Amino acid sequence: MRLRFTGWGEFEVAYNPCEELLGPVFARMAACTHYLHEEFPEAFHDDTDLKRRLVEAFGAAGAPAVPPLIQALGDWSENVRRAAAWALGKLGDPQAVPPLIKALGDSDRAVRRAAAWALGKLGDPQAVPPLIKALGDSDRAVRRAAAEALGKLGDPQAIPALIQALGDSDWDVRRAAAEALVRIGAPAVPALIQALGDSDWDVRRASAEVLVRIGAPAVPPLIQALGDYWCDVRRAAAWALGKLGDPQAVPALIKALGDSDRAVRRAAAEALGKLGDPQAVPALIQALGDDEFRVRRASAEALGKLGDPQAIPALIQALGDSGWDVRRASAEALGKLGDPQAIPALIQALGDSDSDVRRASAEALGKLGDPQAIPALIQALGDGWDDVRRAARQAIRQIQTKQSQTKRP
Repeated sequence: MRLRFTGWGEFEVAYNPCEELLGPVFARMAACTHYLHEEFPEAFHDDTDLKRRLVEAFGAAGAPAVPPLIQALGDWSENVRRAAAWALGKLGDPQAVPPLIKALGDSDRAVRRAAAWALGKLGDPQAVPPLIKALGDSDRAVRRAAAEALGKLGDPQAIPALIQALGDSDWDVRRAAAEALVRIGAPAVPALIQALGDSDWDVRRASAEVLVRIGAPAVPPLIQALGDYWCDVRRAAAWALGKLGDPQAVPALIKALGDSDRAVRRAAAEALGKLGDPQAVPALIQALGDDEFRVRRASAEALGKLGDPQAIPALIQALGDSGWDVRRASAEALGKLGDPQAIPALIQALGDSDSDVRRASAEALGKLGDPQAIPALIQALGDGWDDVRRAARQAIRQIQTKQSQTKRP
């Protein structure tokens, strides 16, 4: 037999073989007809698998199936309700929006998640407020689906709630909120700048990362944020500008090297190293004299990346810094700059009290490739630290290789 469903749980008999065998009059009295009209409706109510398969069939039927699928959102089985929500999302008919919004309050979390997903597919702006509310759902999968849906809808009114979701306890929710804010793009920038000063560390970090992903539209507001009252905002803005790599940020970052907060000064030095603009060299040389050793280290590293020879005297002087990691960073920078005037100071640094400085000095001498360093490097082969001895051996090989290449006709 074949049934034609005209609604959810409503059907008509398209083909009854009993009528062929018994004729229409006797068929009405047959057991098969009794089953169709008396027992089947009750069996349909209880058969979850049958109803789920029916939902799938409705989903493939297109627009005419939308009304019964909406009815199926009220079925007693959560599996059927969930399947109906998925099907309505795929069909994309706007008449499904109100019942799907109602389904965001379903008792079953899987139904709520499916409803959020479907509303994202449908793209109707009336779903934005209830989806914002769903960002506070007790189930993390529902919160994630709501964030993803809001990203697809792209409505700026969701920005504050999505920024708050950057501090969610679940990593997937935080990721989905960040993705949604990136989709919204430039309208989210002012609120994200403000969120750089949030009390929640996750919100501050994620806001900076989102600003980087938004890209060019975020650069001018981030430059402005370097003058913010809160040091956390200024530091995050400097970090983000370094990641974005836009040269228009260089003057403001140079100014930030004089910030009252040491973390901001360090972030500005690191950003200038990434941007690679030579106009930052004088300010970074001056920053080698900063009160804070982390700022001095970041400045030495930045000068190594910039590769400007005017920094060599200051970096040689920094080999005598009180901070071991400043001395190490200076040795590494001098190795990158490749100027032979640094060789005597680097040879002397092979006797530094810190093993990392001795290792970095040996590596730098290897890069410089000058044979006058070999006696000191041979002496360093007896160093008490294995990584220093290894670096000295490698440096000697580099120098010898360079010598042999030079002697070739």
